Amino acid sequence: MRALVILTPSESKRLIAKAVASMDVVKDALKNGIVVIIKGTTNSYVAEEILGRKIEKERYARGIVVPERLTSIPGGSQIPDIILEKGKVREDLVLGQAGKGTHDVFEILKAGDVIIKGANALDPNWTAGIYLGDPYAGTVGLSMRVAFARGIDLIIPVGLEKLIPTPIKDFIRDLGIQRIDLSMGTKIGMMPVPGTVVTELEAFKILAGVEALNIGAGGVAGAEGARVFLLKGDEESVRKAYSLAQSIKGELPYKPVATA
Repeated sequence: MRALVILTPSESKRLIAKAVASMDVVKDALKNGIVVIIKGTTNSYVAEEILGRKIEKERYARGIVVPERLTSIPGGSQIPDIILEKGKVREDLVLGQAGKGTHDVFEILKAGDVIIKGANALDPNWTAGIYLGDPYAGTVGLSMRVAFARGIDLIIPVGLEKLIPTPIKDFIRDLGIQRIDLSMGTKIGMMPVPGTVVTELEAFKILAGVEALNIGAGGVAGAEGARVFLLKGDEESVRKAYSLAQSIKGELPYKPVATA
């Protein structure tokens, strides 16, 4: 059986979030270990699906892209990264820069735990790239060092709106905060990040067991950035996937609380 569905970027974020929350590796870490949900626009949806409740998504991000520029949500407007141990939120655990009454989660992460980190780009080789506006690589640098040194699972939720035509390796050396001469907003570098990428394609497979093919992109009247998918599989699976897509239609676009 075959079906066509259209998802806007915000609807895709919701679909991907549902898939990440249902992954066995995430469920196991929620039961037995630690799950770190690093702030980001897609991860704001992931946090809601894992927690089973709404959060202030408009405040759950750091660097963002708005029509005028590359920018960020001011630190004072952000809410803390959500870190769970055995399914319970640990407000005393933070990502680096621990202070009085808090502890750095990177000191205790171990194999079997999960770090969830969004991306700014996805290339044709399915390599994810993350913008670096901090000269010390910020939370990305901290997370990657710990994840790959200790064998911690890294999951990268990223919508196909961020698919780029050029392999990251072909341009990464041309980027860098100190290499860019002119910029609409924040000057950046980029870090390629190997991990388990979860796009809409993987999400449909995880949640409904169907093959999803991205056959078109873009639109107007609110469909800018949308993706069109062909779903293929047995009738039961395709109908399940189609119903799932219908259930998330109308997801409101992400709107940051403020920009720096």
